[in-house]
Amino acid sequence: MRGIDVLGERLLGWAARSRRARLEWARAEAILDQARGHRDRGDAALDGAIHEARERVLINRFDPCAVDGAFAVAHEAIRRTIGLALYPEQVLGALAMSEGCCAELATGEGKTVTAILPAALDGWLGKGVHVITVNDYLAQRDAETCGPAYRRLGLRVASLKDSSPHAERRRSYDADITYAADKQVIFDFLRDRLITPLRPRLAGVLMDGLFGAAAADDARVRPDWGRLVVQRGLHSAIVDEADSVLIDEAVTPAIIAERDEHAHAAADHYRTAAALATQLTQGRHFTVDERMRLVRMTDEGRAWLAERAGGLPAFWAGPRRREELLTTALTARVIYTLGDDYIIQEGKVVIVDRSTGRVLPGRQWQLGLHQAVEAKEGLDVTEDRVTSSRISYQRFFQRYRRLSGMTGTAAEVRAELWRWYRLPVVRVPPHRPVIRVHAPQRIFDTQEAKFAAVAERVGGLHREGRPVLIGTRSVAASERLSVRLGEGGIPHEVLNATREAQEAAIVAKAGQERAVTVATNMAGRGTDILLDRRARELGGLVVVSTERHDESRVDRQLYGRSGRQGDPGRAETFVSLDDPLIRRHGLAPLVWLVRRSQGPLRGWAARALWWMAQHAAARRWAATRSAAAQTEDWTELSLHRHAR
Repeated sequence: MRGIDVLGERLLGWAARSRRARLEWARAEAILDQARGHRDRGDAALDGAIHEARERVLINRFDPCAVDGAFAVAHEAIRRTIGLALYPEQVLGALAMSEGCCAELATGEGKTVTAILPAALDGWLGKGVHVITVNDYLAQRDAETCGPAYRRLGLRVASLKDSSPHAERRRSYDADITYAADKQVIFDFLRDRLITPLRPRLAGVLMDGLFGAAAADDARVRPDWGRLVVQRGLHSAIVDEADSVLIDEAVTPAIIAERDEHAHAAADHYRTAAALATQLTQGRHFTVDERMRLVRMTDEGRAWLAERAGGLPAFWAGPRRREELLTTALTARVIYTLGDDYIIQEGKVVIVDRSTGRVLPGRQWQLGLHQAVEAKEGLDVTEDRVTSSRISYQRFFQRYRRLSGMTGTAAEVRAELWRWYRLPVVRVPPHRPVIRVHAPQRIFDTQEAKFAAVAERVGGLHREGRPVLIGTRSVAASERLSVRLGEGGIPHEVLNATREAQEAAIVAKAGQERAVTVATNMAGRGTDILLDRRARELGGLVVVSTERHDESRVDRQLYGRSGRQGDPGRAETFVSLDDPLIRRHGLAPLVWLVRRSQGPLRGWAARALWWMAQHAAARRWAATRSAAAQTEDWTELSLHRHAR
């Protein structure tokens, strides 16, 4: 009976969602009809309509009539200032975001301009709206692109970058709409919290009430918190690339730390552990669980370490302490890979985001892992630091009173978006049908054979004149493939974490005839690849994926670079049986079957192998994020008790 009840609930839910979708579509069309009524109005008349729409929103932000009227005048403001007329699908996405949802809009559907509608709606309330992007470049670009429309609507817009001084940051947050990278907003929040644990601007008001306004300039009476802090609260946020920011980033906390007085001695211990780790043998002294990315020492390894501890400083005398230190060193040696998990820039270890391929400057792994990686690479070991303030991305974004988002790939993580943020996912259909062709997956026994086939295929496409975007899993793989293409005389550009500053210029040319671009996943986030006329005539952009990723949404994001807005395109996938995904999560009997079989059986077994491997990897990452959330709860509670 319970199964029947669940099925009934799902059917009723599907029927309700279908009816809601039809109603929202009709509502979007009505908004566009209303917007067309503003086209023949003069500027003064439109200004009057904008003022009237704003007043209705201030009276009742959630009145559907007020929202529709606001969207109509905003649509006309966008058309007059930016020169773009929004599609019904974009209005649907804006309606979803205005109701606190995450809108899944396909790549190339115009998410940047769509966000103007819900941002303006909340911006009129005067409490500040943060439009969150994945880096400073996109924040500045989007603010400049959308700025004319916001100003036409009577709103102030600003953007933040890493180099923004304190006074400028404060002015940027005082604007009605603030575009900023996630790291800027979260670290400003932590810095403000070090000044006062209360809501920043409210703290200043309360102190004025306690000590009197006359004492405002007397630092001995009270610090001028209202001037020291930069943020005025967390009222509303619209998160671009929501799956990346809200889900993938949730694993790593943002931390502000202070110097540890015992740091120098600790650095010596990390270097000693790194040297010892090179002398141990896998399978004998330690084991590796690639699926869980864990290293465990064996009894023989512990005995080996105990024997050598006698000649080491007294710090190594404790069995548990020395085992933890050496296990961390082994983890850095065998699990964390240069060019995959991190790169080295200016003598520093810089973490690479696994889902986007972008670098995460200023971020560090915890519990000594970052120092262990530095010691492994022979770099100066960063001082151990004592945490002053920390918060996870998950906990931070839960603090906003109103949260919404947009991305091209949210369906796969809709359960987590609802669980952690109460953020429903609304899938918006593309404006034009997707005519991209997906070729059958090609399977090779080894990565070497796979890369050779990729280079040969790209060479053929280049001779035909087709633009090609080659997606790779890691920085190391992109550099490896670049060498192969260079040996074959194929001119190309490389876009990865080591060349992030040139991203816009490289992507701008990726849709031109004969262009070949090798990229990590970062090419799928935040930028459009536009085809020139000749490339469109030749069949559009060919996306060549050289590996399946742990989560299928990352593959989908890459494929979405081709065939945008009804353009022609093609997607091809090359994989091998020793790819990291299969090595870590592949089912051994299926791997054997794929190696030995041919014909339809091989195709069936391969589809099952990769589907199950991705499913297992996605579940593991979801479990990791859940564990990180629980750890964050415990850590924050501990810090709070320590502060008391």
